[in-house]
Amino acid sequence: MKSNAPAHSCSCGHCHGHRAPDAHAAAKNSRFRFLRSIVSPRVRLAAAVVLFIAAFAARGREPESLSVAFFTASYLIAGTGVILEAFGNVARGHVFTEHFLMTVATIGAFVIGEYAEGCAVMLLYLLGSELEDRAVDRTRRSIEALRTVRPDIAHLITEDGTVDCDPSHIRPGDRILIYPGERVPLDSTLLSESASLDYSALTGESQPVEKMTGDDILAGAINGSRVLTLLTLRDEQHSAVMRIMKLAEEAEQKKTTIESFTARFARFYTPVVVCLAVLLAFLPPLLMPGQDLRTWGYRALSFLVISCPCALVISVPLAFIAGMGSASKRSILIRGSQYLEALADLDTIVFDKTGTLTTGDFSITRMEWSDEFPKEDFLRLTADLERHSHHPLAQAAAKLCESGGAVTDSASDTVRNAARTADHRQEASAEGAVLTDIHEIAGLGMSAEVSGKQLLVGNRQLLEKYGIHIPETLADLPSATLIHTAYDRAWIGTLYAEDTLREGAADAVRRLRDRGVRRISILSGDRHGSAAAVSEELGADDLHAQLLPEEKMRHLEQILADTGGRTAFVGDGINDAPVLRLADIGISMGALGSDAAVEAADVVIMTDELQLIPDAVSIASQTRNRVRENVLFILLVKGILLALGAFGITTLWAAVFADTGVMLLAVLNALRASRPRGLARR
Repeated sequence: MKSNAPAHSCSCGHCHGHRAPDAHAAAKNSRFRFLRSIVSPRVRLAAAVVLFIAAFAARGREPESLSVAFFTASYLIAGTGVILEAFGNVARGHVFTEHFLMTVATIGAFVIGEYAEGCAVMLLYLLGSELEDRAVDRTRRSIEALRTVRPDIAHLITEDGTVDCDPSHIRPGDRILIYPGERVPLDSTLLSESASLDYSALTGESQPVEKMTGDDILAGAINGSRVLTLLTLRDEQHSAVMRIMKLAEEAEQKKTTIESFTARFARFYTPVVVCLAVLLAFLPPLLMPGQDLRTWGYRALSFLVISCPCALVISVPLAFIAGMGSASKRSILIRGSQYLEALADLDTIVFDKTGTLTTGDFSITRMEWSDEFPKEDFLRLTADLERHSHHPLAQAAAKLCESGGAVTDSASDTVRNAARTADHRQEASAEGAVLTDIHEIAGLGMSAEVSGKQLLVGNRQLLEKYGIHIPETLADLPSATLIHTAYDRAWIGTLYAEDTLREGAADAVRRLRDRGVRRISILSGDRHGSAAAVSEELGADDLHAQLLPEEKMRHLEQILADTGGRTAFVGDGINDAPVLRLADIGISMGALGSDAAVEAADVVIMTDELQLIPDAVSIASQTRNRVRENVLFILLVKGILLALGAFGITTLWAAVFADTGVMLLAVLNALRASRPRGLARR
């Protein structure tokens, strides 16, 4: 949407220069658009089919050369690409390829007068290639759609007003305006009071997402009805959309075990069948009196056409491409087809609790503090330190403390601790106290210094590590996680935080078991009571709680050693990056905006829907089934027809079916992977 606000054109000169190559490319594209359209596979296929039909219609009529001319024209239109590829491979030293086999076989068919058969091979191959290209394009379209999410203009706020610039020239820390209906160009922090955003282009979620001051907003989100002011967090190349695009593009380059096997198989298989075809053509006439070279040459050509491995080479990668495309449409990004294959062998799945099985939106339901330390000072010190952490517990504590301590539960108790004095109260409550030496202690909490005294906020282990006594009279709520605060080596208060189980978690676990997952485990850093409540509700097989990050690693290593199949770890992608990397398959939930998720995970679930995990397993299993069906079908048909063709029992038409006909059937079967069954409704 065009802005009504006054804006200046960018004076830096870079933006206009950046657009010039695009304009030149557009002009060049329009100039050659017609030429590309008339040589496109679809047009070539249509022209070749018309000439093929005309050649059959001209058979038996005068002049006889007319039918041959039509067949030849059809063959050249359909097969020029294959022939050029074959000669190009030979020039590069790769002689024995499927293109070489097809070229030799079809030219041989023309030499012995079997024009229709030779032409049919190229026609059917072109048809199969066009079907493959369309399937690949459909898959890539979901990736390319992310490119349209990138706006052309960013409204940069400067001292002189608003300047329209290319988003690539905006740097972290710049302030930008977003007008109603516009897309957010860069990952940013909201400076305005509130915002309603459409994230459907990124996550598939159609409901508007509400954001408040200080919340992060991802590039590609569409603004609602008010003008927003944002503070940019990352440049364009490191934005969420660009990282996901890079991940998806890299995924296409990675091959599964089956794909690699078929490529190696074709490399060794092709020279063997060429040698066998040569022996089949020349040995019988030389060794057996009365045998005709033309007859055995015909059989050798049939043998060559039947043995062509293009059905294997095309259909196996295509099935994985179709499966990954189906997953991406459901907001599941799989980093490579080898991970899609690994998901089909999933035996054990290990979940992190907070932010994965639960929403991670903690609410403080209770608080207790020392009667020797003012509640306001306890809350202010806790908020001052917790706002420096991105952990969901810390954010919940910081928000509550900044709001003045209005808990959702009316129970707010006071616990006496005679160790504090009035002098300490005044010193701690002094306005303007500065926190220094702030750092996060992994798995424990935060520490800092205030006026030369130590401030700690975290779990029980953190305070015990520093020898700080926690009152025994604290309430014991099994479902709550406790956040303790200590100042000057004494406990001053505790917050009780409770999380809620994510919607659909129980159903997702049930569906995973239905799909063959044998073991469900939970590894959590939370209190045992809080984690046990979630474990019991989901019916997990085992639970390990109150774990530090390195302890999670050790437990996962033990699970990997005990598991026969593949093991997946599901986490939030921020604190669990090492564990995500250690697992056979790392799955990051709702982590579109997380650098750690994109770097560490093999599978990224772009939304918070746990149902997408069993969906990913279903897609993987059905994709592998398509691959296995294709491999067995291709090898069976080719094996039978190779034996029959060698003894002259079948015609060259049977060879055409064994090559390109089987390839077409395999391609159509592979495309079924793009329409998996049994997925959750969205």
